[in-house]
Amino acid sequence: MPRRVDKEKLARADREARLVLDAERHARDVKTTRLREQRLQQEALADTSPPAHRREPVRKPTRRVIEVD
Repeated sequence: MPRRVDKEKLARADREARLVLDAERHARDVKTTRLREQRLQQEALADTSPPAHRREPVRKPTRRVIEVD
């Protein structure tokens, strides 16, 4: 007895799977675009902020010569 294949069911499943994958891809693209814009805004804000003040390097104390009689 030959096996019956429901081609309409397979085609319907393929269509539904493609719709789900397309929706997931679109959601990923939207999220990536949003995150890229946020990152660029943060970088722009960081560039306009004044540079942080650098501390003076700590100098070693000078050696003192003590003369003994």
